[in-house]
Amino acid sequence: MKRSGLFLRMFWAFVAVMLVTASVLSSMMVVMVRGERAAALENARLSQARDVARLMQQYNITLNSFWPSDSSVSDILRWKIGEIRSTGDADVWLVAPNRRVLVLGSNAYDQALSDEEVVRQVGKVLSGEEIRVQGLIRELGGHMVTIGVPWRDARGRVDGAVLLHISTESLSVDYSDLIRNAAIAAAVAMALGALLAFVIARRQTEPIRQIRLAVKDFSEGRLERRVMVRADEELMELAGAFNRMAEDLSQLEDSRRSFVANVSHELRSPLTSIRGYIVGLLDGTIEFGEREKYLQVALAESERLGKLVSELLDLSRIEAGAFKLTPTRFDLCELLRQELIKFEGRVEARGLKVEVELPGEALWVTADADRVRQIATNLLDNAVKFAHGKIALKAWDAGEACRVSVLNDGSPIAHEDQAHIFDRFYKADKAHTAGGGTGLGLAIVKKLLDQMGRRIWMESGPEGTTFFFDLGKA
Repeated sequence: MKRSGLFLRMFWAFVAVMLVTASVLSSMMVVMVRGERAAALENARLSQARDVARLMQQYNITLNSFWPSDSSVSDILRWKIGEIRSTGDADVWLVAPNRRVLVLGSNAYDQALSDEEVVRQVGKVLSGEEIRVQGLIRELGGHMVTIGVPWRDARGRVDGAVLLHISTESLSVDYSDLIRNAAIAAAVAMALGALLAFVIARRQTEPIRQIRLAVKDFSEGRLERRVMVRADEELMELAGAFNRMAEDLSQLEDSRRSFVANVSHELRSPLTSIRGYIVGLLDGTIEFGEREKYLQVALAESERLGKLVSELLDLSRIEAGAFKLTPTRFDLCELLRQELIKFEGRVEARGLKVEVELPGEALWVTADADRVRQIATNLLDNAVKFAHGKIALKAWDAGEACRVSVLNDGSPIAHEDQAHIFDRFYKADKAHTAGGGTGLGLAIVKKLLDQMGRRIWMESGPEGTTFFFDLGKA
C-alpha cells in the first residue's frame, strides 16, 4: 500500500531523532566507560602502592634495614615489586623522612630529592596524605604519573612514603571494543526503533489518511463515509469533528434536495392552475360568463406565486445578512394593534374569535419596527390559517424583556414535527391542505429574531399552539 508523504516524513523524522539520540548516547557511554576503566586502572595502581606500604608496616621495615634479613619477607617484597613492574610498567620509590630515596627496580639504588616541588609533594605524603601528580619527576618525563601513599610503623606513625611512577600510556584504555559494542547496541536499538517508528507513524497518520479518503469521497458527492479511528485524544477529537461536519454536510445536502423539491412543488401548483385557466379561456372550454370567476382564481394564484417569490427573496437576503437592522424606539402594543387590524377580513370570513390581551399603558421596546411588523404578520397569518375557532394575541412586561404570544386553537403539532417547525418549507400538514401556506413564514420569523439576538419558541398541546418571542425593552 502506498504511503502518504506525511507518513514518510513522520517516519523518517522519528528515525532521524533516534539516530541522533543513539549516536549521542553511544558516544556518552563510550566516554563514561572509558573514564571508568581508566579510573579502575589508576585505583589498581593505587592499591598496589598501598600493598607495598602495608607490607612495609606489617614487617616494620625501614630504609635503614632494607632489604630485610628475613628471606621470606624479602621474597614477598621482591615479588610484589616485580608484579607492579610487570603489570603496570611502573617504578617504585621509597622515601624516608629525611628525603632519602631508594629506587626499586631490577637493581635498588639510592638518590636524594632536590627539586622543590618534588620535596613539597613528598612532604604531603610524609604528613599522611595521598597524592596523584603528573609530570612531577622531570627526569622521568611529563608523561609519567606519580602516585604517593604513606607507610607507617607499628605504632601508626608515618615512617616513609611509597611513590609509584606510571606512564600515561599504561593508564590509557583501548576502547576499540567499546566502540564495537556500542555500535552493535546502537544498531539493535535503531532496528527496534525503526520498527516502533513505523508503527507509531502509521497509527498517527491513519486517521488523517481516512479523513483524506473521506474528503475525496465527499468531493465526488458520496457523503455516506465516516471516519472511525482509535487514536490519541487530539486525533479522536479531529475525527469526531470531521464526522460532525460530514453529518452537517449530509443534512445540508438533504436540505438542499428538499428545498429544490419543495420550491418546485410550490411553484408548479400555481403555475399549473394559471396555465390551465388560461388554456381554458383560449380554447373556449370556460364559458364566457364564467371568465371573470376563473380570472380571479388565476389572479389569486399569481398573487400566491408572487408571495412565494417575495418570501424566498426575503429569506435569502436575511441569510446573506442583507437585511440591515435599524433599531428604533416604538410602542409594541400599538404596532400589534395595527397588524391585527389587517387580518380583520380574514378573521370574519372564517368566523374566528379573537382574544386580545394588551396592557393599557405603552410597552416601549427598541428594535427594527419594520422587521417586527413582518414577524407579527407572519405569526398572525399562521394563527389564522390553522385556527379552528379562536386566536389570541397577548403582550406583557416579562421583567428583562417584553414578551409576545400568538395562539391558535388548531390541532396540536406532533412532537416529532416540533423540532422542524422553523425549517424552510417544513409543514406539519404533509398534504399541504390546511392553510395553503408556503412553509416559509416561520422560517423567516426565526431568522429575523436570530439576527436581532432574540429567540422564539413554541408550546403545543390539546388547547392549541402558542408561539412566544421577546424584544428588548427601551
